[in-house]
Amino acid sequence: MDLAGLTATDQRVLLAAGKASCRELLADCRVRAEMTEPVVNAIPTTHWESAEELAGRLDDDQSLMENAPLRGLVTAFKDLGATAGVRTTYGSPVFADNVPSVDDPIITQLRRCGVVPIGKTNTPEFGKGSHTFNPVLGLTRNPWDPTRSAGGSSGGAAVALTCGSVSVADGSDLGGSLRNPASFNGVVGFRPTVGSLVGNQDLNHRASQAVLGPMGRTVADVGLMLGAMIGSEIAFAAAPLPMRVAFSVDLGDLPLDPLIRSAAFRAADLLSDAGWDVVEACPDLSDADRCFEDLRAHDAALARPTLVEDDRVKATARHEIRLGLSLEPERVAAALAIERQIQSSWQRFFANGRYSALISATSQVPPFPVGLEWVEEIDGVHLNHYTTWMRSCSRITVTGAPSASLPAGFTDTGLPVGMQFSGLQGRDVELLSILAAAEDIFGVAPSPDIAALALADTSTLPSGPLG
Repeated sequence: MDLAGLTATDQRVLLAAGKASCRELLADCRVRAEMTEPVVNAIPTTHWESAEELAGRLDDDQSLMENAPLRGLVTAFKDLGATAGVRTTYGSPVFADNVPSVDDPIITQLRRCGVVPIGKTNTPEFGKGSHTFNPVLGLTRNPWDPTRSAGGSSGGAAVALTCGSVSVADGSDLGGSLRNPASFNGVVGFRPTVGSLVGNQDLNHRASQAVLGPMGRTVADVGLMLGAMIGSEIAFAAAPLPMRVAFSVDLGDLPLDPLIRSAAFRAADLLSDAGWDVVEACPDLSDADRCFEDLRAHDAALARPTLVEDDRVKATARHEIRLGLSLEPERVAAALAIERQIQSSWQRFFANGRYSALISATSQVPPFPVGLEWVEEIDGVHLNHYTTWMRSCSRITVTGAPSASLPAGFTDTGLPVGMQFSGLQGRDVELLSILAAAEDIFGVAPSPDIAALALADTSTLPSGPLG
């Protein structure tokens, strides 16, 4: 039995029933990683020996973490989270040799839940930009096409899931870092309601748009992981019909790659054909882009102001810190006021049960060539900032609402496409039920051809932005 090819929920059932051991699951995941990592570089930091020791203890002592919800499942922590005794680089030369002495709270929580960690998943420098490359740990490639981006900043996590190297994965999301890589790789990425998870360590408590969240191969896997992250088991089932949802493929006016636009309309048609009431409508997200950019820069300046002139840090990250430092208090206050207005407008859009969710394209583009640092043009529209192509996600960020990318098919060129489902603040479980109903229609995304991926000639693959 290929345990690594099963969903996390199926793996958990087999482990709990004694039909598979933690050692066996870990061994199968290691085989997947050793086949694919030379090509994709999703988990550049590994510690297999300590993982094998923990898996062995779990097998030999059934009382150890007996009721832990993720007992024996394999994972790797995103390299933006501090892990005690394990190199944590944040993708930056500034922290190339950093080995923390304590875990971040979310890492502590996941360890309590029984995971078997094998290492750290790759991320862009400080999580900046939705393309996973950095000068310390290199480039992460898309397993569906290694010449294409894996997205980011949870790109390593999404790729590790897609390859079957891990059972579940943690990630984080400010402007789309759980959702974009999920769309690019054909997995599920869930951004919870702002403030709903333990361990969000945002330095600016006035502007807390960044969240932690789960990734998985299926909605059930994401629900399992989300429950572990919040410390409470989540029970949900596919939402019943009738279902009335708003649909705005481009959130009103965003440029979309024609391949994304056509795939998104195909997905909406599938829902309609299955009996969903799909209504073209869009909430008022006026000024969301400016609000997001200002608060993102403000957070960057608060988090790492001393790096603004450090030429070891990539230029786009330094530019963002510099912008944040230049913001007058009045401009920050104005951005916070806009955020509140947008969140009120969002509530009104859903008022009285008018819609169960808003559906839109997760990403404005399919996975792009790895040699690009960021997307500078979409369907003839020039983009002037490295986050502009991510606005299909970042506009939803400003609402504070839960949102997720669900695999919804492929482009005509065979690359995964995700649809973004967004709901009401605090209604995360309800959104999971809606996602489960949609997954029943779209189907669970297949896996790429792992054997063919393992045979890829890396010497012929194009290099990333750093050469």
